[in-house]
Amino acid sequence: MNNRLIPRRPEQCEPTLVKSITDALNVPEIVARALIRRGAASAEAAKAFLQPSRDEMLDPFLLPDMEKAVLRIRSAIEHTESICVYGDYDADGVCSTAMLVKRLQALGACVQFYIPLRHSEGYGMNEQAVRKLKERGVSLMITVDNGVSAFDEIALCGALGIDVVVTDHHSVGKALPDCAAVVAVSRKDSLYPNRCLCGAGVALKLIQALTNGDGSDEELALAAVATVADVVPLVGENRMIASLGIERISGVPGFAALLDAAGFQQGTVDEQTVSFIIAPRLNAAGRMATAAEGVELLLGTQSERAGEIARRLNEYNQKRKDTESEILEEAERQLAEGSGEEHVLLLSHADWNPGVIGIVASRLCERFHLPVILFAEQEGVLTGSGRSIEGVDLFENLSVFAHLYVRYGGHARAAGVTIRAERFEEFKRLFTAHIEENYKPEDFFPEFEYDEAVAFRELSVDVVRALKRLAPFGEGNPEPVFRFNNVRFASLRTIGRDDKHFCASALQEDQVLRVVAFGKSELLEPLGTAADWDLVAEPNINAYRGRESTELFWICANAAEEKVKVFNAFFERNLYNGSCSCETLAAWTSSFQFGPQADFGDAAMRRYYRVLTQTLTQGPRPLGALIRSLKTEEMFALCVFTQLSFFSCDPETYLISQNEDRKQRSLSESPLYRIVTNMEEA
Repeated sequence: MNNRLIPRRPEQCEPTLVKSITDALNVPEIVARALIRRGAASAEAAKAFLQPSRDEMLDPFLLPDMEKAVLRIRSAIEHTESICVYGDYDADGVCSTAMLVKRLQALGACVQFYIPLRHSEGYGMNEQAVRKLKERGVSLMITVDNGVSAFDEIALCGALGIDVVVTDHHSVGKALPDCAAVVAVSRKDSLYPNRCLCGAGVALKLIQALTNGDGSDEELALAAVATVADVVPLVGENRMIASLGIERISGVPGFAALLDAAGFQQGTVDEQTVSFIIAPRLNAAGRMATAAEGVELLLGTQSERAGEIARRLNEYNQKRKDTESEILEEAERQLAEGSGEEHVLLLSHADWNPGVIGIVASRLCERFHLPVILFAEQEGVLTGSGRSIEGVDLFENLSVFAHLYVRYGGHARAAGVTIRAERFEEFKRLFTAHIEENYKPEDFFPEFEYDEAVAFRELSVDVVRALKRLAPFGEGNPEPVFRFNNVRFASLRTIGRDDKHFCASALQEDQVLRVVAFGKSELLEPLGTAADWDLVAEPNINAYRGRESTELFWICANAAEEKVKVFNAFFERNLYNGSCSCETLAAWTSSFQFGPQADFGDAAMRRYYRVLTQTLTQGPRPLGALIRSLKTEEMFALCVFTQLSFFSCDPETYLISQNEDRKQRSLSESPLYRIVTNMEEA
């Protein structure tokens, strides 16, 4: 469990700004610092973050081609043309489709919708669908959540006399399709400030443009579900959509029916409800049957019909879970037979469900911290769904071999690709080599970000409740998580079905908190191999029998054995005998993990010195024992005072002792002290 623990925005939060936010909003300092890390540069910005308003909505006409799109759609409505909303089969596409269809109906349009079948048609527009829609008399097609890469299909539309308005948020290539309008936030010539709208977000902007800024609560709720489900950054306008829209989800008949079918009894709907209950069931329709059922659910108003569809979606979701387990088992078998040395995982199987492989790819990506693409083979064509890690742009890397594919598209972290079976081995060889050549091994080390290092005593129930005001959480606005140094675990035991989870008592100094780890029961044995740990966890409130207490949800932990290695390295003779270069010392000090209130002034160093001398009053102590018992700042002081010859380390026994012949020295005489204090001042 040697993870890279990375502080978010490691620069110090300006104390004046922290106090300004604390005073203006009456929040604890830890909340003010969290707001600053999430972009609040003033008390006013912090207030806007905590209290989002519809006023944050941006002018839809800043989006490229929006005026062209509005004129063409209004003309179609005026002349009673047949309009088709061409959607996608995921939660974003389903919400986008339902939202736009319902609004066009309200505007008097003659409108229908079409969503391709994931298994037989794949993502985006296809020739067969275009011809079918032409036969139905469609003369205007509006895409939602797709279209920017459908060059051939849009050209076919033009040849058949169908105008196309594209609304999309996926990455735009070097050229744009030739059609009536391409409303895409990802266009390089876009002046729209928010480049991270999801598909439903773009559809919402189109609706606002069509209605002079109007937008219903239901449309806001649909856009909120899609925004959370599609994992776009929850900042700025996206945060406003998610925050205000989530409050209105229960008022949408289709969502209410879905929550009822899922047995939801929590009462308050939040982003977790969207991520784990609503979105999976909307997605399950497209994965296991047809996404059109999800659109029908959201378009309907009759509770009996909505309940019937919702129950089916709930059944699809259970089937999806079962299928997911089967695919994961086969993928693990293939990985066990492989070399295990690749920096990208490319796996395929003829029996895999193409609608579920993306979920399994996500699981494998998280587990191995590698880009993963899983392929389902059907009738000589492989349909792949991929997920990637931070720093390895999947869409960009796939684009290098675009000539090999039938089609492809997506984002940096998630992408889809369709390729003919006879080209798969060539693709696999070239793509694997490309990743190996362009990335270093350290690019694939697991990284976990945390807000800051704090002590258990700083996280009272009131403080945790204040931190929860930063919700809704998601991409771009992560749950506040903290690092807790020198933690020990006791009373470890497995919990839950099949003992997949565990809980424990975490001890730090004189404080004890309960920690819960989901799906991590395999860590129980390693946790017993080290006395001290540096824990990264998310604080939550546990309510039990009317009593509230702070508990921690496990993110990751590093054994303090890492701390032992770091300080052992210093006490190697070549470090403290003066032969170590300044560059090496500077690199070494980057391994220090000081607390947020670390102080290295003269008074603090004298205090640390007293602790050290009292600790060694009874004679020499083993270095390992000192590392585990002393705080990081105190260990740093021991290193400094060793350089100044106040203490020494026996190179044979690694016992630390005080030197009897101690001469007065200046702290600045220690190269290590100069490096770290200069670093702190910077």
